[in-house]
Amino acid sequence: MKEHIMYYYNLLDIDSLEKSGCYYYFKCHGRLFSLEYVSNIDKTKKVFEVLQKVNFNRGYQVIYNIYDEIFTNISNNWYVLFLCNNEKYNILQDLLHPINVTGLFSFNYKFSWNYLWSKKVDYYEYQFNHIYEMYPLIFESFNYYIGFAENAISYFSYNLHSLESFDVFLCHERISYSNYFDPLNVTVDYYARDIAEYIKFLFFSKKYDAFSFSLFFQKLELSYNDYILLFSRLLFPSYYFDIYDRIINHECNEEALAEVILLVNDYYLLLQKTFENISYFANIPAIDWIKK
Repeated sequence: MKEHIMYYYNLLDIDSLEKSGCYYYFKCHGRLFSLEYVSNIDKTKKVFEVLQKVNFNRGYQVIYNIYDEIFTNISNNWYVLFLCNNEKYNILQDLLHPINVTGLFSFNYKFSWNYLWSKKVDYYEYQFNHIYEMYPLIFESFNYYIGFAENAISYFSYNLHSLESFDVFLCHERISYSNYFDPLNVTVDYYARDIAEYIKFLFFSKKYDAFSFSLFFQKLELSYNDYILLFSRLLFPSYYFDIYDRIINHECNEEALAEVILLVNDYYLLLQKTFENISYFANIPAIDWIKK
């Protein structure tokens, strides 16, 4: 890969090339670069179009290749090279000032999460029947988290009034300190996506106990439908399926699931706490097994 990077980007002094998953990291003249795999090039191109229109260039600078193109095909895979800037930022403050991109996205953005989640669950259940004997932790926990996912799908399907009135924003596939501004982590979706992902980030970084959910929701001024989206997304266990995918793709050991499984009771308490605080702002339907 080093030779490809040197050729396509005319970088001659690459130092300490390292691989993490599908990403490659290296330094050149003391600056940190990342060559990142693009899993869905069509979607990524459209997201990049939106980023250019709103002049979003924080955190990462796109490096064009020798053909003056963003995307580079190496061994039949697409990559983008970024120069990583050490920019300080506050995720919460950024989250409270979302970038509305309604009208800038060039394809249908009325995303029906329940449909997408249902397709994902169907795929996982099919796959599970072929791999469960190889993964004892997955065998032990899989049906529980599938149940969580089905609760999320039902809650979304039966309680959301409409998607027609929603604007869409620059959001994130997942929220963490390491990839918050990574353009390949940026997506276009409903604002509730980022709010839910932020709450999950607080939970798994063990920072939610001291967090004021009441003040947070007061600042957001969300609608009934926003809260249905938010709580549905909190119910859907993306944190479990993310690790499941990495295990199946041989990117991490199955033991990575252990922490998630150990935190199952704590996450249940988080759902209780979040629902209680939402109830002060919107009369969304309760779920019997979550009510105090």
